[in-house]
Amino acid sequence: MYQYTKNNAKKTNKWLKVTAWVVGIALVLFLGLFIFTFWLEGKIERMVADQSKGVYKLQVFGLSTSPFVGSLSVDSLSLKPDYDRWNELSSQGSNVSRTLVEFQTGSVAIRKLSYFKVLFNNSVQLDEIVVQQPKLLMTVMRQDTTESHVPMHQTAKGFLKGLSIGKISVSRARLRYRSKVEAGTDTVFALKQFNLGVTDFILDSTSFNDPTRAYYAKKYEFTAQGARYILSDGLHEATSDSIAVSTASGTVVASGIKFTPLVDQAALSKVKGKAATHQKVEVKKVSISGVAFAEHSRTNSLKAKHLLLQTPSLIAFKNKKDFQDEENKPTPHEIVQGIKPRFLLDTLEIQNGYIRYEELAPAATERGHITFHKVSSTIANVSNIPEHMTNENPAVVKVSTMVMDRAKVEVTIRIPLLNKDGYHTLSGTVGGANLQVLNPILVPTAFVKIASGVVSSGKFNAELNNTSANGSMMLLYNNLKIELLNKGSGGQQGLGKEVLSFLANKVAIKSSNPSEGEQPRTGNITVTRDPQKSIFNYWKSCLVSGGLSSMGLNNMAKQ
Repeated sequence: MYQYTKNNAKKTNKWLKVTAWVVGIALVLFLGLFIFTFWLEGKIERMVADQSKGVYKLQVFGLSTSPFVGSLSVDSLSLKPDYDRWNELSSQGSNVSRTLVEFQTGSVAIRKLSYFKVLFNNSVQLDEIVVQQPKLLMTVMRQDTTESHVPMHQTAKGFLKGLSIGKISVSRARLRYRSKVEAGTDTVFALKQFNLGVTDFILDSTSFNDPTRAYYAKKYEFTAQGARYILSDGLHEATSDSIAVSTASGTVVASGIKFTPLVDQAALSKVKGKAATHQKVEVKKVSISGVAFAEHSRTNSLKAKHLLLQTPSLIAFKNKKDFQDEENKPTPHEIVQGIKPRFLLDTLEIQNGYIRYEELAPAATERGHITFHKVSSTIANVSNIPEHMTNENPAVVKVSTMVMDRAKVEVTIRIPLLNKDGYHTLSGTVGGANLQVLNPILVPTAFVKIASGVVSSGKFNAELNNTSANGSMMLLYNNLKIELLNKGSGGQQGLGKEVLSFLANKVAIKSSNPSEGEQPRTGNITVTRDPQKSIFNYWKSCLVSGGLSSMGLNNMAKQ
């Protein structure tokens, strides 16, 4: 009995020793992990402060780590810039970033992180990082005046060099972007919410030059809701309900796009000091396919195969009565030639568009308007790259629309966008219509009323440059009669205008084309370009000139 008790005691002591060792080791590991976690938290915070020269302060909350499996998680992160410190370094000529970032996050999880490389080699390699509900504020501290940009991997310092992340997942994020220089603390761009997924990100030269990668990664998937952008004049905003970008499929899709003035027409013209056009634009959906993201990430060139605008609408109003045009309007050639990054768009397509233009003429008492329904258009070969854009291989614009939802007009414009003289051609056809459909724009703005007249068909062509246009138009019509109106009369005709209208209809205006027993007349298009008018006004003037000449009003046709 004694021997049995003695053996049990030995076994008990043995297990107690084992338990003590296990508990002791566990306590040591726990204490070591606690000390390591505390040390790591401070190490990360100090590393950020040191490498940013005191510009940034990082705070880590609820850090937990497992060095054995390479995992790390935090309850939240806070990164705050010191704007005064940035200004101090900038005034000393230090090389500081032109943009400061402030953010707060929800939980952050990192998997398979090499602690040894982080702590002793200043190199970060990990399998995955998951960030929940980050809020980002980006502030532009100075404007970018750099002609050419150095790739990110060439400017990366410290732990950013050779940064390698297998997968990045950012969910339910928010973004604000502001320009301190231009608009104080006003938000220039904002995303109400966005999600971002990145696959196989490697920040080095090999990744940068890999043609299968874009922006150092194999793939980016980005979706956002509630985008808002304030234009540089502070008077207009552009918004979008949703945006989706995929570098893998080479697509960009945006829905519910709106371009809206933030002030009324009078305030807009007063601020700009000229007759500014008050425009409201809505587009149901914009789809871009064949986007060369990989090439853009390396060369900054912009290339895409197809851009589709679905159901766009434009409502525009211009007050020429109280404000005057005071600056030159650029031609398409000047706009394209002023864009520095090389770009190429194979095809731009517009489906089922609508345009309404209203104008208050200098002597008018009411607005005139004209509408364009069922606008469909294709624009092929839009580029500023000399190899793609020549006089022989120009951009080709084809447009079809119903004017006032009654008269069909088809136009083809061939524009060699790099031509220094602004040369291009204009041609097209006009379908049958009652000319009285034009009275809503003619009566209030030109003080002319079409009493009767029907067009059966028309065709035109012209050559244009920066200063003038010449061409021809054949407009077949019959029973044309007009009434000349008193300016500012609201469409009324005085006795003097009645006499002038009678003389015009009997003497000057040819009521039909062809006249009875004659061959159809061809009118001349002769226009001198007004540089203070838009390119659309220039094209419209060509059609008006040809139409007036066809009617026998050659002196009026020469503008």
